[in-house]
Amino acid sequence: MVRTAIIGLGAQGRKYGEIIYKNEIDNMCITGVVARSESSISWSEENLSGVKIYPSYEQLFNNCSEFDAVIIAAPHKVHPEIASAAFEKNKAVLCDKPSGINLRDVKKMNRLSEGIPFAMMFNNRIQPVYKWIKETIDNGDIGTVKRILFKSCRYFRTQHYHNSSSWRSSWEGEGGGVLINQGQHLLDLWYWYFGMPDKIISNMCYGKYNDFDVDDEATLIMKYKDKSGVFIISTGEPMGQDTIEIAGTEGRIIAVGNDVTFWKYENIIDYMANAKVNDASEMQGSVENLYFAPEKKPYHIMLKNFADYVEGRAEPVAKGTDGIYALKMCKLAYR
Repeated sequence: MVRTAIIGLGAQGRKYGEIIYKNEIDNMCITGVVARSESSISWSEENLSGVKIYPSYEQLFNNCSEFDAVIIAAPHKVHPEIASAAFEKNKAVLCDKPSGINLRDVKKMNRLSEGIPFAMMFNNRIQPVYKWIKETIDNGDIGTVKRILFKSCRYFRTQHYHNSSSWRSSWEGEGGGVLINQGQHLLDLWYWYFGMPDKIISNMCYGKYNDFDVDDEATLIMKYKDKSGVFIISTGEPMGQDTIEIAGTEGRIIAVGNDVTFWKYENIIDYMANAKVNDASEMQGSVENLYFAPEKKPYHIMLKNFADYVEGRAEPVAKGTDGIYALKMCKLAYR
């Protein structure tokens, strides 16, 4: 069993705690939590009976013989601080997004992680539709990617959410708004699919829908040598969803939520050079409509994968060191 401690008992930490405590991960158990607020302590006592409660991660780390790994679900800016302390104790780490809010701290954290299991909670990577897109790109089924549009409007957030913690939706507490929070999941997918852009041009909206100083909508133009793309994210559009359009030299993908339209056609570079008509009427191609049922228990899969990774039986879904790339794109957009 991978003996695990959870640092931070906000909404996410409580989800992880309940899953592990109920023995829903067959090779992971919970041996401790770090809870500072009265509500978190009371929740732990009521829902994680018998699990030790520590008032700080420092006190947790004074009892290193009692756990093998930590899950970090604390406020963003302390992620590198806690992870670095864990690595100095040779403890495995699963970190919620983002890696942190300061690139210097994240780089240090990544260096200290060398040789120690370190993973990020980028659970979108295990959703079937996103996995299929990744495999289709990597297999060369759409040829060379030339243009990308990635629009995310599914993270609708009300003032109730922004008020749920004192550190949320502020420069001091969270290090930004939608890009440093929800946007990290999508920017990670962007990096996973296409790699880091050479340049980012951003149009940021600060307090467009809310009475705060941070971003609640952003449009990024991603520039590469061989392709171009646009990334859009908003927390102010209800009943939204993710839309991904990827155009390549031999195919095109349009994914709206979990529904995909997949066009396959002959190489457009050759066709454009040799066609005897001024349109695509003689191009050979096909179209297919696909549906991917969403994974209903993504956190279970991520926690199981992390436990297997710690035990040396699996590679992580998302390496911990990958977290820096989504953060870099965020920081470039904020400039």
